Amino acid sequence: MQPSKFNLKKILLRQEFTLLSNSAALWGLLLILSLLLGYSFTQAVSLFSQASRTALAYPALAGGMNPLEGIFIPTFGAYYLVETLLLPLLIIRLIGQDKQNGTLKLLLQLPLSPVSLNLIKLLALAGGWLLILLPGVAAVIIWRGLGGAVYLPEILCLFLGHSLYALLIICIAMFATAVSDSLPTAAMLCLAVTLGAWVLDFAAGSGDGLGILGNWSFTTQLRRFENGLLATNSIIYFLGLSVLFFSGAAIWIHPGRSRLHKIKSLSRTTVLLLLIVAGFLQRPAYIDVTENLRHSFNPADTQALQKMKKPLKITIHLSREDGRFYDFDHEILAKLRRVVPDLQVIFSQSRSSGIFGAAEDKNYGLIEYDYAGRHEQSYSNSVQEILPLLHALAEQKVKPDKMPDYAGHPLVTDSDNYKWWFYLVLPLICLCAAGRARKQ
Repeated sequence: MQPSKFNLKKILLRQEFTLLSNSAALWGLLLILSLLLGYSFTQAVSLFSQASRTALAYPALAGGMNPLEGIFIPTFGAYYLVETLLLPLLIIRLIGQDKQNGTLKLLLQLPLSPVSLNLIKLLALAGGWLLILLPGVAAVIIWRGLGGAVYLPEILCLFLGHSLYALLIICIAMFATAVSDSLPTAAMLCLAVTLGAWVLDFAAGSGDGLGILGNWSFTTQLRRFENGLLATNSIIYFLGLSVLFFSGAAIWIHPGRSRLHKIKSLSRTTVLLLLIVAGFLQRPAYIDVTENLRHSFNPADTQALQKMKKPLKITIHLSREDGRFYDFDHEILAKLRRVVPDLQVIFSQSRSSGIFGAAEDKNYGLIEYDYAGRHEQSYSNSVQEILPLLHALAEQKVKPDKMPDYAGHPLVTDSDNYKWWFYLVLPLICLCAAGRARKQ
């Protein structure tokens, strides 16, 4: 008697997870991650402690001592490197073996669709990803044990961002393996996509089309999660691209279908996904999960800005490379985009750039605001000056709510006693597991 489809899926899932856990490549990746993350963590703790000594001597500086920025973002930089450079090679090796040894042809003869087969592999890889997260969890626990502050919503947002990024990388690697005839070609194709995101990220600061596209690079979207901003459009971005590459892998993996049929199916899937994603992106939602609420205005200001139903036009006489625009963009403009219903940002066609702009354009540095036929302008990029100006344009009187000041979490500590965990215990476990895997 043949097993049911459900039991067959359970058997294949158990087999895939066994193959993954017995893979020396997985344990090698975990070993490298442990060393990188251990070094990043100890260096971050050392630098944070040095800065904390100054903050404790001058309490006014304590508000800048944020463990998310000072400890966890630098520490999880190790994950970003491993996810981008090593994780694709692991996925390509595991999945490409089925094509090389003929297992794929046997699997396709089972009463399961290519989508189901790929989904089983993806679930097994998700279990492997939970194993890869253990060094990061250890870093959070050690920091808490040292007396450091841990704000759970920030940490969960950070883990979510890296998990979504890893999901996208896994799906890209699956697609690259499906469309390539050899593993080296698949590796080159996958790294071309992931490293191409770096190029777009470098171009994000320019004003041309490439710069606008750079705002949607993998790393730019991941940075939102790292900074504690939970945005639905970033979640949809990662999920939409993951589904696209996953579907492409499922379409392309069947050797009995013609290339033209695969291209048509992939094109239809792409158009359908674009329409669905575009619909979800029409009304993005944002949640500031940071402890110091650095992505948000005062709640009273936010409510008043949300009531500005008419178009708010902001004309900026600054180059994008100017430090003043960087401050204005991060402290004011980015927040306005999330709360003002109809915001129009215009960059004047100024010949000026940088600090020498004022010598060529008398308006350089000026920022103009137009709303409901009223006009204001200012050279300031201070929240304390700009928000009253905007409320005056909207003819609203706003009294900011009383909010507690963020006191920061300065801490002078030493993590040297925990180096053995990242440099000895985890590597030994990985080496033993890799040795066991080679004997299987």
